[in-house]
Amino acid sequence: MITISVERGVVRLTSWDEVYETPGFVRALDPKSAALKEIIGVYSFSSRQPCGLKSCKQPHGNGYLVTTTDGQVTNLGSVCGKSAFSVVFTSLQKIFDRDLRAKERRERLEAVQSRLPALLARFDNLRDSARPAYKAVTSLRGTGVPQPVADSVKRMMRSGDGAITTNRRGTKREREIALESGIARPDMPYYVTETVGRLSHIAALQSYDTVRNDLLELEPALHRLEGVDVSSLSDKEARHLDKVTGGLDARLDQMEQVVATLRAFATRDNIAQLAAILESPADRKLFSVFVASLPST
Repeated sequence: MITISVERGVVRLTSWDEVYETPGFVRALDPKSAALKEIIGVYSFSSRQPCGLKSCKQPHGNGYLVTTTDGQVTNLGSVCGKSAFSVVFTSLQKIFDRDLRAKERRERLEAVQSRLPALLARFDNLRDSARPAYKAVTSLRGTGVPQPVADSVKRMMRSGDGAITTNRRGTKREREIALESGIARPDMPYYVTETVGRLSHIAALQSYDTVRNDLLELEPALHRLEGVDVSSLSDKEARHLDKVTGGLDARLDQMEQVVATLRAFATRDNIAQLAAILESPADRKLFSVFVASLPST
């Protein structure tokens, strides 16, 4: 259970006994003679206890802790709250839920903040490990390599297949077989596609942009939390930082796995296989320089 108060911030109560020990608590509030002041908590227990309204008393496990204008405190479910106190309860419920989300959001940010040295060290290591692979993949997708290589890599990214293929003119016998099977046409030359290699870890290319964007999004968020007073953040910025850092450990785990796969993809031996598709001496020379710049492992 979570209780909210301006003085105490977020307080967690773990049992019905703690609820009943709340100062001013009554077990049989008469809604006809009481006026709601505010909702101060929300609870969810596996065991069930009677509703605190004198007119109900039905056992339940989920509900709200409320105060009245004369200082009484009791527990009730949302159905009873709307039935007994109408729009007043609904309005207070919206205010409480909004404030609870805001307090929990800042509490999560403070938890991240308390772990920042370790998180930043992990992030920096991840980013630094990713740089060589990013540089290699960027070149493979653009102008850093001969055009046939860039085109081949783009096709692999679309298909998810790392097969390296070349086309050659079919032999006389191959053309005859193709004509008999209807694959070839008598008035057209016949070409055979051959697989001459296969890039490993090609699936990492499909996650390249996602991980790159994650790194660019996380870095300013983590550094923003360094030394900032979380309570002074605007609600808008707190929402943004909470969204970006949500599930941070699992997110970093996944990013590390993708970067490890990218690094395994962008090795000298793996990428050198693409030289088999190059015919021009100039292209081969340019590509050999690029391959030499890659890590050996």
